[in-house]
Amino acid sequence: MRRALVLLIALLAACRTTRPAGEETPVAPLTSTSPSDAQRQLTARRAQLTGERSLLRIRATNGDRSQSFRAQLQIDAAGRMLLTAYTPIGTTAIRLYADNAEVVFINDLEDTWWHGSASDFSRSFGFFGNTPPYAMALLIAGLPTEGITSDYAASGLARATVGDVIVTFEPPSYPPQHVSIVRGAQKLEIETLESAMTTASVAKPTVSNGYRCCLAPRL
Repeated sequence: MRRALVLLIALLAACRTTRPAGEETPVAPLTSTSPSDAQRQLTARRAQLTGERSLLRIRATNGDRSQSFRAQLQIDAAGRMLLTAYTPIGTTAIRLYADNAEVVFINDLEDTWWHGSASDFSRSFGFFGNTPPYAMALLIAGLPTEGITSDYAASGLARATVGDVIVTFEPPSYPPQHVSIVRGAQKLEIETLESAMTTASVAKPTVSNGYRCCLAPRL
């Protein structure tokens, strides 16, 4: 009985989403009344960004294969992002970290990890195309980024095109409600469950001893 209780407590602790340290405030919707006003407000919010944390539900499709999972996305003003995907019982499945110089992909299900440049990552992980992970993280959060062609509605981003990757916001809103990222037969459908501004910095994840390197990133 005692062992079962200890196991239950450990399982419940693992199922809690880890929140970064720092103050949080809910993301406020835009007050814009036109596409140009939405663009102006979003550009200002991007310039003033300290950090943002979002809880997501993601469905990934690659050809005839698909899988769904919950995830947490963190971004900060220093160009760092961390996407953590969870198993059905709430334990960590994968962690994708990126900064200005490096991408780290940790597969906690298979005890493997990989690190390299953003261009190296794009050749292995097809969903983002040639888009750097941080730029894609900004789009998932509903924020514009330089070098990406975007269309606006009065309530937020409506569509973004990055090479052969098409990002659609349905409906256009900030914070986003539903975002689809399509590249050929590959598709990510992302539903935002919760979104908050934060003062927390994104920390580079540590790799557990015994994990094998360097296996190519994949979902």
